[in-house]
Amino acid sequence: MKALHHPAAVAMPRAPAWRQPAHTVWQVGVLIAAWWLADQAASALQLPFSGGVVGLALLVVLLLAGWVRPAAIELGANWLLANMLLFFIPLVVSVVQFTELLKTQGLTLFLNIGLGFASVMLATALTVEWVCRYERKLRLNKLLRQRAMRAAP
Repeated sequence: MKALHHPAAVAMPRAPAWRQPAHTVWQVGVLIAAWWLADQAASALQLPFSGGVVGLALLVVLLLAGWVRPAAIELGANWLLANMLLFFIPLVVSVVQFTELLKTQGLTLFLNIGLGFASVMLATALTVEWVCRYERKLRLNKLLRQRAMRAAP
């Protein structure tokens, strides 16, 4: 008996092995360039917060407006998040170098760092939750429109 093949069951050709790492490097470079530009803008405008905050806000706006697709930065962002610990190594070296400062101002520093960390985590969680709800709402509206178009003669 001959096996039946459905056109959807045919395997798509695989992308070359170099493509994903190349895309990741490109996206990390784009994210770094965006951070640098936002940092330059924050300095030029003498804003009271860092360029990273400006860049993050701008990126959220671009994502919500649909001008930047999440897939355009997903690989780079995932790589940066996966390797985030490496970015804290200079911080650990600094702590070892400034033990006297930690002895005199340590509690105040750790309290400020803790509050800052908690604020960033809370803001990130709330932003992610808001974006997820917004995306679910958009998908639901699209689904409802599709169903209404199918039901209408």
